[in-house]
Formats: sequence, C-alpha cells, structure tokens
Amino acid sequence: MNRKPAIPPLTGAALDRVLAADDSILPSSGFADAVMASVLHQTAAPAPLPFPWKRALPGLAAAVAAIVVLLAVIPSAVGAAFSSANRAPATLGTNILPASLSQLNSPALWITVSLVLALACLAFCRRLITVR
Repeated sequence: MNRKPAIPPLTGAALDRVLAADDSILPSSGFADAVMASVLHQTAAPAPLPFPWKRALPGLAAAVAAIVVLLAVIPSAVGAAFSSANRAPATLGTNILPASLSQLNSPALWITVSLVLALACLAFCRRLITVR
C-alpha cells in the first residue's frame, strides 16, 4: 500500500516560527515603478463619457413601437392571405392587407406618410449635428 506520510498538526508556535521568518519576497527590479506608473497614468485619464440615454430613448421607443406594429400586422395579413386563398384561388397574393387596413390604401395617404417620415428623419439628423 502506498501511504502518505502523516503531517504533524500545525501549532501556534510552528505558525509563529513560519510567519516570523525573514524570507521576504521581493519583486523584480522595476516592477514597482512600472505598476506605479500605470496607476498614475490611469488616474490621470479623464472619466469615460456617459451614454446619452436622453437622446437614445426616443429612437429605442420608436423601434419598439415599429416591432409591435409589425408583430400585430403581419399575422393578420398572413391570415387574410390564407383566407382569401381558400375563397378565391385566382386572387392569391393580390391583396394581403387585412380588411381594416385595405381602406387605407390610397396614394394621398402614402405620400403623406412618406413626407412625414422624411421630415422626421431630417429633424432627427439636424438635432444630432447641432452644437449645444
């Protein structure tokens, strides 16, 4: 059998003897200077810029709203396409808008929507580049 040798219990006197030994560990030459130079360099650096949450929140809210609208419209559009496919196979894919949105399919409405979106984009970009 392979038995490990018994380790004597650590007593207070043995612990004091080990701690009182003058075997101090010294760092390599230049280590303390390099560490202190790095610490001084990091403390002299300016604080990082905070994230502009006030400017980002409107964009995040618009993105969330767009996703919600898409998640609400796409299933109803797909359902309407499949229900129209069951009724009249010859008209498959001609009108995928749900019945509630088919009344909104006028050119004046889409021109207005595109103009409003373009003006909103321009206003947002102008706000980003103005110096305060």
